[in-house]
Amino acid sequence: MNKITLDTFIQKYNLGGSINSVKWESTGDTLSTRFISPDKSLLGELTLSKQTLPEFEVGVYDTPLLSKMIGTLADKVDFSLTEVDNMPVAFKLSDSIMKADYVLAAIGVIPDVPALKNTPEFNTIVNIDSQFINSFIRGKGALGDVDTFAINPVDGGVEFVIGYSDINSNRITIKAQSGAVNMTDSIVFNANLFKELLSVNKECSKATLQISDKGLAHIEFNVDDFNVKYWLVSQQV
Repeated sequence: MNKITLDTFIQKYNLGGSINSVKWESTGDTLSTRFISPDKSLLGELTLSKQTLPEFEVGVYDTPLLSKMIGTLADKVDFSLTEVDNMPVAFKLSDSIMKADYVLAAIGVIPDVPALKNTPEFNTIVNIDSQFINSFIRGKGALGDVDTFAINPVDGGVEFVIGYSDINSNRITIKAQSGAVNMTDSIVFNANLFKELLSVNKECSKATLQISDKGLAHIEFNVDDFNVKYWLVSQQV
């Protein structure tokens, strides 16, 4: 397995260290995981297709440690499992010189990711492109201590305000290309997680952000053999 592919899989759910404990599932030709942030403001689903792997369902408790261990290996990584009584207990990762054994966790210690039920109608559409992604990342970088951003309806479109507040505040406003807009009030989301999900999907030049006036947003990225979906839950200012 290509090390870059494996590391990219990790980055798309780890989100800069925000989500560390997940369940990995392999059907043999696909590797997938579902994940949720500790504050439950983000939920996601990630699938990597066209792979050749053993079938398994395992717990990965310390993703940053696994990432560091993968980083010690060459570009081509042999990926297999260590099993005891037909139960997987470790990932075996190796190249022509080095070998790494990563101990797996019991499924029961991994945070449960609830199924999405009764998803509201998404009635506002925002077109996400490379220019917007880079603008938001730069804006959030300038306001590093700011934790939230707002999506505001304005003049038939929408704008993203990093550092939005009802009072006078430091803020950066980004105009966005929108399709249908059916929202009347500002909706606030986690700026740190949104910046991270944009950062780890920068190679995707186009995506669509769907927003419900009930306080839920959804964005999906498709690039190469990766499909990843994120749902953001609105925050209180």
